[in-house]
Amino acid sequence: MTYPRVEPRVFETGGRVTRDLDHHINGEGDCCVTVWENWLATADNTGFAAYLAGPLREYFLGQFWFEKTGSWPFGERAHGMAGMEEAYADALGIANRRKDILYYLRLLRQPWPKGHWPCPCGSGRRVGNCHTEELWSLHRRISPSLARAMLVRLQLRKGEPLHSRR
Repeated sequence: MTYPRVEPRVFETGGRVTRDLDHHINGEGDCCVTVWENWLATADNTGFAAYLAGPLREYFLGQFWFEKTGSWPFGERAHGMAGMEEAYADALGIANRRKDILYYLRLLRQPWPKGHWPCPCGSGRRVGNCHTEELWSLHRRISPSLARAMLVRLQLRKGEPLHSRR
């Protein structure tokens, strides 16, 4: 089984949900349940039962509520790249600035972010002499493989090289 490495594809088959982006249905007909990597980075439990009880349940409750009231009960992210950037910034606990998101992810994709690299806070100091503890804490929550997956997903959509620096 590829879960949780690969996000499950969910399809609403009853015809209750309008098939468009404004109702969080992708072009291929699958439901846009959550920004997968954000959920993996922020959930206490990423087991399949937790996915069913969490994002999937909220998705269909949200659809029901939107049908009844015209508003989303849990808020809503932008579609496409803008929504992914919002979700990744939330997972990282930083402001939603693309260059900062990319730099954090480049640091976190390493087995251990290099202490001589510039600190992502923008102070001009090196990571080793600035926010080492905060970066370690983030690194424990967002593994190198998850950071790489986030980085690849962002860069493939924008056509940016994977190796570019800040």
